[in-house]
Amino acid sequence: MSETVPMRQEVLVSSFDAPGDSPFSWLHDMAATIRDHMLLRGAVLIHGLPMDGPDSLAKARNALGIAGHTPTEAFNNRSDFGNGIFSPINWPNDRVICPFQESSFSRTFPSVVLTACITPPDGEGQSHLSDTRRIAGHLPAHLADRVRTGGWTMARSFHDGFGITWQEAFSVADRAALDELFETTGIKPEWLPNGTLYTVRHRPGFIDHPTTGEECWFNQISFLNAGNLDPVERDIMTDAFGKYLPMNTFFGDGSPLSDEDLTAIQHAYDSVRVGVPWRRGDLLITDNIIMAQGRSQFEGSPEFLIALGGE
Repeated sequence: MSETVPMRQEVLVSSFDAPGDSPFSWLHDMAATIRDHMLLRGAVLIHGLPMDGPDSLAKARNALGIAGHTPTEAFNNRSDFGNGIFSPINWPNDRVICPFQESSFSRTFPSVVLTACITPPDGEGQSHLSDTRRIAGHLPAHLADRVRTGGWTMARSFHDGFGITWQEAFSVADRAALDELFETTGIKPEWLPNGTLYTVRHRPGFIDHPTTGEECWFNQISFLNAGNLDPVERDIMTDAFGKYLPMNTFFGDGSPLSDEDLTAIQHAYDSVRVGVPWRRGDLLITDNIIMAQGRSQFEGSPEFLIALGGE
């Protein structure tokens, strides 16, 4: 997606500097304070931690008392370093990632996302955070109400030779295990005549935060919509797959989103967005319901690691 409004200048994210001595013990002692700040601001940025690989991120997660979370469905291939540590989603550095919430297309999703900066990007590359408690106030009332009352629908197709396989996406080896997973996750499957798996699920567009009770925009209706693909790439995929695109979204009743709808949603994200510049060793701790995460274009060879946390 293109960036449509200037970056907001105020910094809403709480930040702390970790001490040079015993930083993980300090992190453990600060866990309650960090959680309180995260619930208030949506995210906390810790500077000065020895974040140098998967083990250090796992150590930080454990110091904070955050349990690991294993997704039931993968968006695309991520490197799995074990112990609940992953790479970010696979996305070209020269493309913006619009803010999204991890696994918001699933019934089960992480409550917290920890992002460790091992090597920062060159130049002015930033992560973008958008406070989902404020999204509705920047949307046309009719659009917010439609998503609030009707939710949204996501369709996903698994074509041979394109993208990840259904075995990789759902971490299952056979059809029996896949059918059982669909029963528990509320996904409706259809096997097309050519053997392609086509799936549809309906999800709420807003949810109430389990701790604060605040209403939060919680969906990927814009991020995963075919209308936000590069036009040339969209035409190629439409020619190849017809209506069974690898990924697409709709309103809850199955109606398509207009270009005006997509523009309005992106404007709402941009209107509440703040930028987070990166330093080596930074740890960003975000509430996955309150805060949607994306990023600008990145230069150089940045390296980040992700830990998904549950209750």
